[in-house]
Amino acid sequence: MKLFLIITLVAVVSASRGPMSRGFASLVSSLASDYEDDMDEILSSEEVYLDALGRNEEIYYSGVELLIGEEVELEDEPINGDDGEEEESDSGEPDVSHLPEVVDNREKGIMHKAIHQGMCGSCGWVSGTQTLEARIAYISENWIPYSIQNFMNCAGKPCLGVQPYSVNTQARKSGFIVSEDQVLYTKRECVKQDEGKKACYANCGRKNPANFVNALDDQFVIIAGTRSAQSPAKAMEALQEGPLTTCFSKKSKEEGERCSNGCSHANSIIGYNKDKWLIQESYGKSWGKYNDGSWETTKGSLCGDSIIKKAYYPKIVYDYDRANAYFTSIEGGVNELELTVVEKEQYGITVNNTKNWGTAKNKCAFIGSACKGVTALSSGIFELISDFGAGSTGEQPAFKKVQMVVYLRHEKSGKYIGIKKNRKGKLHVIAVEKKNAAPFFTSYARFISFDYPKYHLVDNVLEPIVGGTKEIDVTKSWTLNSCNIYNDVSGNSFDQIPAKKGNDVFLGANKYDPEAPSQRFNVGLSGSWELRSSDLKLPLASRKNNRIFTLDSKATLLRFRWNARQVITTQATPYGPDMNLTGGEFKFEDKENAMRPRDCAIAKLIPMGYEDNLALENGKVVMSSNTDSRWTFEYADL
Repeated sequence: MKLFLIITLVAVVSASRGPMSRGFASLVSSLASDYEDDMDEILSSEEVYLDALGRNEEIYYSGVELLIGEEVELEDEPINGDDGEEEESDSGEPDVSHLPEVVDNREKGIMHKAIHQGMCGSCGWVSGTQTLEARIAYISENWIPYSIQNFMNCAGKPCLGVQPYSVNTQARKSGFIVSEDQVLYTKRECVKQDEGKKACYANCGRKNPANFVNALDDQFVIIAGTRSAQSPAKAMEALQEGPLTTCFSKKSKEEGERCSNGCSHANSIIGYNKDKWLIQESYGKSWGKYNDGSWETTKGSLCGDSIIKKAYYPKIVYDYDRANAYFTSIEGGVNELELTVVEKEQYGITVNNTKNWGTAKNKCAFIGSACKGVTALSSGIFELISDFGAGSTGEQPAFKKVQMVVYLRHEKSGKYIGIKKNRKGKLHVIAVEKKNAAPFFTSYARFISFDYPKYHLVDNVLEPIVGGTKEIDVTKSWTLNSCNIYNDVSGNSFDQIPAKKGNDVFLGANKYDPEAPSQRFNVGLSGSWELRSSDLKLPLASRKNNRIFTLDSKATLLRFRWNARQVITTQATPYGPDMNLTGGEFKFEDKENAMRPRDCAIAKLIPMGYEDNLALENGKVVMSSNTDSRWTFEYADL
């Protein structure tokens, strides 16, 4: 919001003024740590404080709001951006009878402490950042404080009011989030440092990715758009996985109310009890009568209804496709005396990648058969486990890993990709019978060996994996061309359906037909990808709410991704066995939605010359320009 200092409307008390009133001195003392940068203005505003006190306003409001000033309505913005996705369907009111009576997301260890926005109209940025941060922390099990300043800088709007959900839109489109310790909260300082906000953009992670660490590299999640929580029941349900953004007005308040309808100040709803909603303010970590930066408003009151009317939240989904593994809790715990931990030096295990459940699980997923699960020892240290021993129950919580792997079967010969180690220890890729097939898991468009997780398939050989995510060489990655996308439950495959009138071709389904060119599509192996018709050589796009294959400039290109073997949209809506969008949210347990690539040409992500496809010729695994060498994925859990 635009800042207007109320203190400029009153006479500034001189430095030689008499002693402060007792109440004002107490207020100054309570604000000292949060408001250090603005203390000069606070000390000069006792008259404002006394005037507000004379109007029977709450002291903790008066002392802070003299720095925030006049309210300006925040303009509405697109909720999910222009990505061609349909808006979320209204599935009706959820059943809240099973939900806990009290929720406070601060107790989950995912919430940033309330900050002081100071003389900066950043309430929307604060609300949006702390809400996104918490909801990602909940799903990823890895809390990382995010930089509010980075989001403001990237938008070129330091201290300018925005709808809080714009933070989610920015993070979703860029896929890049900067941690708080990399770009500190400096308000409008960057605007003063250079012309045209150059200094602000220089401190923007997505514009300068080489200069910053992307927090999402350590948080395996998909940011799947923004959802509405505009009813008490929906808000209660959504609050189980983190806070909500909201905005309201403090004008036209009824007597006894804390806020009214409007959108001139943004906050986060962080919980509820039987009668009230709990809100975290941006006036400092010790602000308010609870001395923790929060306040409450009664459910069903003018203020309570106002904050729910503007309640939204970013939908966060765990990214199973990143390392293709999931973890199940071991009932009864484990006996730490029986455990054998993974050899740290051999697999590059450090304190940074085992600092909590989230990072430990991520690392375990990437080292295949070497890691059987994770546990927290009595010392508080998280460890990766190579052997759980006799399996006795114990006091230490633990999770067992299940890796989602694929076996690659050559369609024409029925042979599989295998791995052979010679006497010198060198690994070779060979063609084998099914019983000797090598399991692989996919990540960042690579086939990584489950049994030899330090190696991945490059061309027709296994090469060591070097470096982290920033060092991934895309020329050594893969994509899938001319694939049949098949559902084992229904026997259906994606198909192209011509319109009854006109030339449009829609995405539909038919029973599997390996000879039908209309059932062939180019798709990705990992990450976000287009669904492109192999015979039409056109991508799937949205035009007037229809999904058609077109290059029409008026249509919006659609993108998809794999997640736990399901094909989902950017809104995390999966396709079901009938090959239509289910209309619901992605759920890991909906195994019937799994889609299997069949009869695919496995090709280099970036073609290099003519030998671009994995092939089997004369009994040997080679690279070839022959696109007729097709492979089918066979799924397994190890």
